[in-house]
Amino acid sequence: MPDIAKLDEDGMLIAVETVTADAHRTDPQAGMVALPDGHDMRQRLKGYRWDFRRHCFLPLTTEPIEVAERDSPELVEALVQAVEHLEEALNVPLPKRSKRALRAYRRIVPLRSDAHDPRVEEPGGGDDE
Repeated sequence: MPDIAKLDEDGMLIAVETVTADAHRTDPQAGMVALPDGHDMRQRLKGYRWDFRRHCFLPLTTEPIEVAERDSPELVEALVQAVEHLEEALNVPLPKRSKRALRAYRRIVPLRSDAHDPRVEEPGGGDDE
């Protein structure tokens, strides 16, 4: 008999149940994911989250920056801009690894213009000034 993973409202794996072949399906609204034969998810309860975009389980320990970016969408952009600003303003050479990571980020996410980004508050409108 096949198994399904039961998920909480955040997609965290909370249970594995054996079901009939007819009930072996993935249903995001019901919070369940069809598991393949030979899975080992019973050993991973509360340690993994199902990612519906990637169609796979992700360990919770590897996603803190993803959670932070989801909860505060401008976080990563603000950090990248801060590093870029410090590099330019103070003429501080960055390590090669950091430069590589920033270039890779900018290839994917071009510099956001504050004037066109609705998530960026106007000066005096936030608590960061």
